[in-house]
Amino acid sequence: MNDLTPAAGGALALPGRGFEGLKADRADLIIPRCKLLQALSPEVVESKFEWAKAGLLINSLTLDVLPSRVVPIFTWKSYCRFNPRNRSEEGFDATYEPGAMIWRSIDPDDVRVIEETKFGPNGEKPLAMTCLNFFSLFPGVPMPNVCSFTKTSYKTGRQLLSLARFCGGDMWSRAYQLTSAVQTRPEGTYYVQQIAALGASFGEEQQIAESWWRQFSDRAAELKVHEEEKPEDGETAPF
Repeated sequence: MNDLTPAAGGALALPGRGFEGLKADRADLIIPRCKLLQALSPEVVESKFEWAKAGLLINSLTLDVLPSRVVPIFTWKSYCRFNPRNRSEEGFDATYEPGAMIWRSIDPDDVRVIEETKFGPNGEKPLAMTCLNFFSLFPGVPMPNVCSFTKTSYKTGRQLLSLARFCGGDMWSRAYQLTSAVQTRPEGTYYVQQIAALGASFGEEQQIAESWWRQFSDRAAELKVHEEEKPEDGETAPF
């Protein structure tokens, strides 16, 4: 049995013929993320998809619209710094393109994380972002998706973590409704994620979630999550 063979009740498809020459493991997989479309997301701006509109939550790999019901399985934090889009903004690094990724880390003891994710002495916003990630099951979707909460959606991630933690039991013992809501500020209008409790998850959901937890949670640091090279509009909004 290799790393990708599901336990009983798991929903990952069993490998068919043609995979014999590859000793597949988790490091070879790209885990899609739950992507919240903004007005300037490529899927919306380029008009390649008639259905694409701001506020939708989609699978970043397949570009399928995700259901609102979600079952979180395990969580971890990650940290990253994007170059500002405006060259006049605080922290702009001329060695990188506007909006480009400067660094990414999952190590809370990383010097960059310690120094660049904290507010300044006079309330200056951090140069880097803290992201709360949930490896999640969307019922009916045959692959896991990572739901990430950062910037203006970070408080939603904290709400989900609190609901899951204080209700007791395994994280996947409860299901939630993940939606989006429009938010307007002086700097613009964008969508943020919202979460609501739905009660206990179903037996089949729990079986699949536990199978994925056994396969992936012990090496969360090795997961290759599908990432954008540049942040979405809402991810660059002020705190």
